[in-house]
Amino acid sequence: MDSKLKDNQIIKSIGKNSLIYGISTALQPLGGFILLPLFSEYFTRSDFGVYTIILLISTIFSTVFHLGINSAFTRSYFDYDKEEDRLKVFNTSLFILIIGFFLQILICVSISKYLSILILDDEKYANFIIISVITSGINFINTSFFNYLRVREKALLYTIISSFSLILSVGLTCYFLEYLSKGISSPLYSLLITQSSILILLIFIHLKHINLFNINKKEIKILLHYGLPSIFAGIAIMIGEWGDKFLINKFLTVGELGVFSMAFKIALIYNLVVAAPFILVWSPLMMKLKDHLEIKIIFNRVTYLYFGVSIIFIFVMYLILDPMLSLIGFHRKFEESIPYVPLFMIAIALGSMQNIYAAGIIYARKPILLFYIYIFIGFANFICSYLSLIKFGIIGVIVTFILFKLLTSLLVYYISSSYFAFKIFSLDYIKLLVVFSSTVIIYFKGIEGIFSPFVSILFLIVTILFLLYFLFRSEILGMMSSGEKKSFPHI
Repeated sequence: MDSKLKDNQIIKSIGKNSLIYGISTALQPLGGFILLPLFSEYFTRSDFGVYTIILLISTIFSTVFHLGINSAFTRSYFDYDKEEDRLKVFNTSLFILIIGFFLQILICVSISKYLSILILDDEKYANFIIISVITSGINFINTSFFNYLRVREKALLYTIISSFSLILSVGLTCYFLEYLSKGISSPLYSLLITQSSILILLIFIHLKHINLFNINKKEIKILLHYGLPSIFAGIAIMIGEWGDKFLINKFLTVGELGVFSMAFKIALIYNLVVAAPFILVWSPLMMKLKDHLEIKIIFNRVTYLYFGVSIIFIFVMYLILDPMLSLIGFHRKFEESIPYVPLFMIAIALGSMQNIYAAGIIYARKPILLFYIYIFIGFANFICSYLSLIKFGIIGVIVTFILFKLLTSLLVYYISSSYFAFKIFSLDYIKLLVVFSSTVIIYFKGIEGIFSPFVSILFLIVTILFLLYFLFRSEILGMMSSGEKKSFPHI
């Protein structure tokens, strides 16, 4: 990207492509809402707890055996200017991933019964673990194709395939649950069929690009050198994050794990609507912009806007979540999960800030630093979660989760700023929080419950529009002007 491009053009590019990616990712929470009533109806709390553990096991496998190549690919791709050299990077990464895929399946088949007995106290879940692990392996190969679409800025094609994947997955899961009564195996089989179908489609689309003999042998070492530390970083994250689920499974009940997991699953709406579209655009764009003349200004503004959009989204979801779930037929046996959802969203939002804060570490090719951060935070979080769980139960674990997500992001920025620093806080944040708090207080104390529901909803809409205007006022005024001014001020 031309370093002379204005920062307002870049922000518009982020917005436009995020909107395109958002079409597909916005459908995913819709699919989740469609499936939530079925999960809550057909699964007991214990069933959902077991299902969660099986998914965790497969995620651990994929974290290890994808060898960190998908993140390494994006970093290496833009090191080359010629398209044929970039294509070699893609084929090299695909070659490594296929090796990791077969290793993953081989090891899983060998130890699946042991894992089933050790973690779930029953051998009958061994085949489910194998199915889930195979699916996760196919998924990380699919991700390599999706990443290739992203770096080539094929946002529309990416969205079409992602949307098809979602529709197929939801349709199959509904069919298996409603007509075949497959229980917890329904989403597992539907994911396997869906990921396999998407793999075939992606191979067909990329047929002229795939050549596993056309690889860059030197790049194998470079990709592994960058990717392998991310394995340890991923494991460290799981110790802190997903260790909570194993603790609940161990010290409480599988049913309580089901409540905890359902709340977390619903909270991922934030990740899918806000974080995922942004990251899909920002990750490759951040690499393109590393030599941009106004790179720090861009980072300042992007961070501020991301923070603002996040708090507005969480506020809206807090207001509409319960009636929305009731509307779609969410079973009340999981109603204990609902109050935890906004808290999980806050934690996820705080943690997602590190996708911006870690720029210096990524630019410097030092992902091992993330491992050091995550392993320290992970063990500290695990210990504090254990103590909080014993003393306060699930709510103690969630509060600990929030605090350590915030601590992780701040520590990532502190370390990363040694290589690339930008301002992550200013008076604009205080102004935004004051305006946000004031409008929320006015709504709850002066509007809700006093006036008719119509007036309350109307005021809520006006409140949200006002917050969005306050957040994007520079961009809005910039579009209304002649276009000669910058669309936002320095922060």
